[in-house]
Amino acid sequence: MLSAELRERNQVEQRELSRLTTIRIGGPAEVVTLEDRRDLPELVAAGARWLGKGANLLVGDDGVDEPVVRLGEAFSAIEIDSLCGGRAVVHAGGAAELAKLVRICAEAGLAGPEGLAGVPASIGGALKMNAGTAHCWILDFARRVEVLLPGEPEPRWLGRAAVPAAYRCNGLPAGTVFLGVELELATGDPEALRARATELKQLKAASQPLALRSAGCSFKNPSPELPAGKLIDELGLKGARVGEAVVSERHANFIVNEGAARALDVARLVTRIRRRAWRKRQVALQLEVQTWNCPIELHLHPRELEGDDD
Repeated sequence: MLSAELRERNQVEQRELSRLTTIRIGGPAEVVTLEDRRDLPELVAAGARWLGKGANLLVGDDGVDEPVVRLGEAFSAIEIDSLCGGRAVVHAGGAAELAKLVRICAEAGLAGPEGLAGVPASIGGALKMNAGTAHCWILDFARRVEVLLPGEPEPRWLGRAAVPAAYRCNGLPAGTVFLGVELELATGDPEALRARATELKQLKAASQPLALRSAGCSFKNPSPELPAGKLIDELGLKGARVGEAVVSERHANFIVNEGAARALDVARLVTRIRRRAWRKRQVALQLEVQTWNCPIELHLHPRELEGDDD
């Protein structure tokens, strides 16, 4: 039970998480829009879950029992320091939109984030999964990050050297919350940076089902030489469906919700894909999408999954 003081300082309401996730799936939860840092210790003690823009997430049909926290306007600022030696530091709060950061940096002639154009995420969510493209990852540019580490009631800043990031992984303990970041960026030509960002967004729109309901890429790429989408396509699973959860015909690493798909439908489709990849190619596909209160089978090794993959 959240305290009356917390409820007075922040917006707290019952919501269907299907309204807050990009795949439009998920049951009910008590949602806190956090504005006051004084309430961080209470939320940590309550075992809160943290939600950004709702991409890269599949929530179970029964929702979750824990409070779900979204960072509010108090965490949304983006500020640029003065240039020094051809470089500048950009401060961005965890609630700021990555797309806004990309635009502001390009307009200011600061290079790097334009390589992330088209990635749907808040800054906090992007840092959590070390969001990226074939061109860069967000933590490539970080000078330091503000984090709330598991078991600690107060946030602190960590220098980039203390964040052992890797592909789709920030390298910090599970449950770490990212509240903000400082990026150190070199200068570039604003017109060229804007053009590059536009080009990358257009390329994404042409090759991925960005206009449809999905959580983004479903699986991590097994290797640079074998993208997950290519593998799933080769396995003949484009267009495969369970209920209204369907493997996209445009890009096989996306599962789209064609209307009223349930988390259970997505889970069954994911299991089918992972079983076939293992049995046909001996590839153990790993989810890139995070899951809340979903079947444990999604995280078992595919050799342990029973059933037919056809």
